[in-house]
Amino acid sequence: MAPEDRSRRLSAAESEARSAPSELQPVVVIYGDVLEARGNTRVVALTKEQYERAVTQLAHRYRVKGTPQEYAQGLLQAMPEEELLAEVYRDRVLTLVPLNDKGPLVPEAEAALKEKYLRWCEQRGGGDCLGLFTDGPYLRTDDRRTLALALAFGTVLDETRAALGRELSPQAILSSLVWAAGLYLALWLLPEPGTKAVAAAVSVVLLAWLGVDAMWGLMDGWARMAHRAHEATTFEELDEAGKEFGRVIGTDAARALILAVATLSGRTLGEMATHLRSLPGFNQAQALWAAQGLQGSVAVAMEEVAAVEVVVEESRALVVLASPQAAVALNVLARSGAAGAAGGNSGTVAIQHRGGNKQVVLGNGERWHLPRGKSYKDIPAEDRLGDELQAAVKEEAGKWSSRELSQAELRAIDEMRGQGQEHWANLLERQARGRWVEARLRDRFPHLSWNNRGIDITGPSGQSYHYEILSGTESNFALHGRRMASTFFRMIFF
Repeated sequence: MAPEDRSRRLSAAESEARSAPSELQPVVVIYGDVLEARGNTRVVALTKEQYERAVTQLAHRYRVKGTPQEYAQGLLQAMPEEELLAEVYRDRVLTLVPLNDKGPLVPEAEAALKEKYLRWCEQRGGGDCLGLFTDGPYLRTDDRRTLALALAFGTVLDETRAALGRELSPQAILSSLVWAAGLYLALWLLPEPGTKAVAAAVSVVLLAWLGVDAMWGLMDGWARMAHRAHEATTFEELDEAGKEFGRVIGTDAARALILAVATLSGRTLGEMATHLRSLPGFNQAQALWAAQGLQGSVAVAMEEVAAVEVVVEESRALVVLASPQAAVALNVLARSGAAGAAGGNSGTVAIQHRGGNKQVVLGNGERWHLPRGKSYKDIPAEDRLGDELQAAVKEEAGKWSSRELSQAELRAIDEMRGQGQEHWANLLERQARGRWVEARLRDRFPHLSWNNRGIDITGPSGQSYHYEILSGTESNFALHGRRMASTFFRMIFF
């Protein structure tokens, strides 16, 4: 095999091997513009005295173990494996994408930024007051993002420190709160997967104290700030990015975010629900909850949230992934009629892609790729041709054996096994199987419009959707969704 041919095969195999979302669960989708305010939906305002009193009470059980960053990761039970960069288009956050370049700034910029950060810390306990140097002597991307968030909090951070004055380690508590708030915001904007139960509990608190509009503003503003923090090379640029975010969210939202994170520490979700009632502004928050058309009590929602995960879909929808064991969790947020599918279909969001496109699995097992702008209502109630293709592809796949491999395919697979690359060998064999199954289907359906590039089968005249033949691994589903993000098609898989 020529080196360039082997390189192409390995590249395709590597792409297919990338990780994909895990086990599917039922979903409820709540669109921000469907929540109808029937009363006062302004952010619940807290006075400085109310805020400091609440922080003091919360701090009694707040004990930081490990570095602030490690504590925040453990608190929220999740951590992105890679640093993230916000993609923003016309002031609308599209998504966060991993950063491959984790290289440092030039030495002069690093030294200047470090010096000014330490100078800023002098008025806030001294030393490395946010714990940014625990993973190295300079500020990495996540460190700069955390510093910008601390700068955004402004006087709220000073209020928090004042309230912690009698604690044994106010600096450790304060820095862990800032790290946890930043990590929570990062998890919210991840396209896949969703946040875990404890982070979902923060969502309930913020939805109650801020309202859905202010909540979107918080998430969008933070992502723009994260983007600017990544680009920043000076303390002044970080300060400007943080202060702009601070102006966007305001003092009350900053206080609510810190209180929400602090409420999590050292408590089970049930204990959090009890403590929630003692937070300042609880009665106003309950009224705001009802004014948005949300059902039940905020405290009850907190008790039920252990069974859910929360992600953002299409920049403007909460997708609540609920455990099958907790039907009551579906009442955490109100159902939206926009989440249903035409023709009585219901389904699960399997993959939410970064470009706004997504893959859904219907109750009857059909899997569809929906480009940005398409929804369940665009899926036909009946698709006879797709059903015929699905039945045929499973039948043909059942006939496959390694005897069908060509000599070139066998040599490529044997070469990988000879190098001890069993994983790549298996991927190459699965790809060969896919080509064979597709060729058999072409013979069975010669009247269809088959393509050598792009989508496999163009839908018959007048049909808005198409068909793609593929092996049914999660990594392959994800790969095809990324490759054809703008195409509406049904996945015919085996």
